[in-house]
Amino acid sequence: MKELIKNSILFVAYVATIVAVLNSCKKKEDEQPAASNIATEVVANLAAISSHYSPTSLAATSLEVNGVDGVHILADPCQGVSDFATCQSNLIREYNKIGKSVVESVSNIANQIGTALGGLSDGSSGTSNDGKISWNKTSSTVWSVLARGTSNQSQSYISINGSTYTLKINQAVDVTTPKNQQIEAVITFTNSNTWTVDVFFSNLECDAADPNAPNKFKLNLSYNGTVWTGKAMLYSGRWKAPGATVTCATTYGTADIAMYTDYVGNDTSTKASLYLLPSATASLAAIGNFDLNDFCTNFAGSCGGGGQPTAGYLAAYPNPFCTTGPGTAPTWNNACTANPTINAASYSSASLWTMPNALKIQTVTVPTTP
Repeated sequence: MKELIKNSILFVAYVATIVAVLNSCKKKEDEQPAASNIATEVVANLAAISSHYSPTSLAATSLEVNGVDGVHILADPCQGVSDFATCQSNLIREYNKIGKSVVESVSNIANQIGTALGGLSDGSSGTSNDGKISWNKTSSTVWSVLARGTSNQSQSYISINGSTYTLKINQAVDVTTPKNQQIEAVITFTNSNTWTVDVFFSNLECDAADPNAPNKFKLNLSYNGTVWTGKAMLYSGRWKAPGATVTCATTYGTADIAMYTDYVGNDTSTKASLYLLPSATASLAAIGNFDLNDFCTNFAGSCGGGGQPTAGYLAAYPNPFCTTGPGTAPTWNNACTANPTINAASYSSASLWTMPNALKIQTVTVPTTP
């Protein structure tokens, strides 16, 4: 997961080239006033999201290593905890850190391109001489830029359309170091108290040091001024059951699983529910049948023996669980009863789930024109 974050924000590497191309399209300096940054409001809005991206109850732990572009990724979200079940609140913190890093990356990209586009008139569009970069500026609040990679295939795209900010990357068509990795982010900003961030990653590159890392990751997080509601969806094509051996040679999809988490929280506490589902699941109408304590029923071959969990052990972890802050073990079978607001709060709409069988094959389609 960490390598996916580092490599998938590749569009940053294109920004200097994009800015140079757009600057070359301006009139001579003595024929126009200094350009203004048309992304100033976008940057301010994204800063409002980033500054309060998750509640205090889901604050990050101190187990961090420096990433790239100011991103901090946990060295190991389960480091220092006793087992998989007690690690779950740390995983939610990691999901939120990934989402926050994407928000900040979109902000950095928009900020750098915004000044260059500010020097172009509304209604302008064009393509660089080598065909690698195209842009379209309808107005200061509606504009987009597309970068192309190998064989002029679409590689990276950013769009600002009023209150919706979109970033798409397909690194498989990168010019210099193609990798089977993709990212898509859609950020909707109404105001600092009303916003939604949708993030999707796909990484089919196997890391020998972490061969069972998730191959697909999808996160939806919303804030309404009172509570944060989120859905995290992971698909692992080489899932490692306790006691199992997984390497990059393990056939992709023969030992796969989907891990879904529903959560809602405020600064005091967050309640969450964890589900482990077969990757072929096409309906979540009965998602309650896939709690952690149902694991041995649903995945009998990965239960008991060889250090694997038993039904008796997992029975201690019924949904939901409640977490109050970093460094504290979540309490299971607890809907945060000490926090009336969260105890009564609903998870986000079930319509926001992506079915596991769809997540398994989901890809990113980068537009062919800006």
